[in-house]
Amino acid sequence: MGFLIGLLTGAVIALLYAPKPGDITRDELRQRSDELKRRADELQRIATDLSQQAQVKGRELADEAKRQWDRYGAKERGEGGAAAPKS
Repeated sequence: MGFLIGLLTGAVIALLYAPKPGDITRDELRQRSDELKRRADELQRIATDLSQQAQVKGRELADEAKRQWDRYGAKERGEGGAAAPKS
């Protein structure tokens, strides 16, 4: 986000010092700020999608780890279908 703010600030400064009439400069500022907003919205959408995918994958991995723990833990405890030896 800091990069976008720096980019926008640099664009504003460059446009303000450019030898152009005010109405053209304002139009360019408006166009560039609209473009930056569109890009920021797109980046936010991508970040949200990646976050959701990571959550799903994390749940899948946790469920698989629990299944393996239960399966191998049951074998170690003698609960795998065979009668447990008496001590």
